[in-house]
Amino acid sequence: MKIKFILLLLILTAVGYSQPSVSQLKEANHLYKVGDYKESIALYDSVLHQGYSGASLFYNLGNAYYRTGNFGMSILNYEKALQITPGDEDILHNLAVANSKIVDKVDIVPKFFLFTWWEAFESLLTPKGWKVELFIFYLLLLISSGLFFTAKKVMMKKYSFFSGIMFLSFFLLSLALYTTKQNQLSTVKYGVVLNQVVNVKSSPDAKSSDAFILHEGIKVKVEDNLEGWAKIRLTDGKIGWLESHTIGII
Repeated sequence: MKIKFILLLLILTAVGYSQPSVSQLKEANHLYKVGDYKESIALYDSVLHQGYSGASLFYNLGNAYYRTGNFGMSILNYEKALQITPGDEDILHNLAVANSKIVDKVDIVPKFFLFTWWEAFESLLTPKGWKVELFIFYLLLLISSGLFFTAKKVMMKKYSFFSGIMFLSFFLLSLALYTTKQNQLSTVKYGVVLNQVVNVKSSPDAKSSDAFILHEGIKVKVEDNLEGWAKIRLTDGKIGWLESHTIGII
């Protein structure tokens, strides 16, 4: 399991975090290297509580939790890191290794291939990344439009016209991806089961019947919250309620 020491130090220094944060991070990195994972977790958490929440810090926390055998917290932190830097190979690899340790193996309901392609394409960038793409194609569209109306040569008008059509298409695609991604972040929530074993209930009541059992580390979709209970859905379509404190929200 690699740990991103230098990158995290540079980010903390660049954004002007206090010297205690940087010194705590250095000490946490050292403790991780010498195998004192519990103390390194405590120091990484301390940096988090001071307001920093970068991908590298979540990645390092995930590594430390993995070393202690706490796969639920490890997966939770890898998932948080992946939200900030989707597609990162190190995070994806370590997340896959951690997921291989969990008990529950839930089937995925097959999706229409176009939806699968769309979701894969959508996950390439964060909302901020798609917003940048949106701005770039908007500028290119303006430039090609300006060339079309000011160019005197027919060939130049032709090139600028077809370029404008292409940039307009990319602009609309980026707009759709940005809107979808932004909407997901604000409305769709996922969590990771942190308890070793959880009895999922058929309704938000401790006295209700058990729907099924889940184990530490499984990722669930959180669809609702009600008085300390969370309604969850699995990738195979199963629905149930569990106590909110038994999951960590990504």
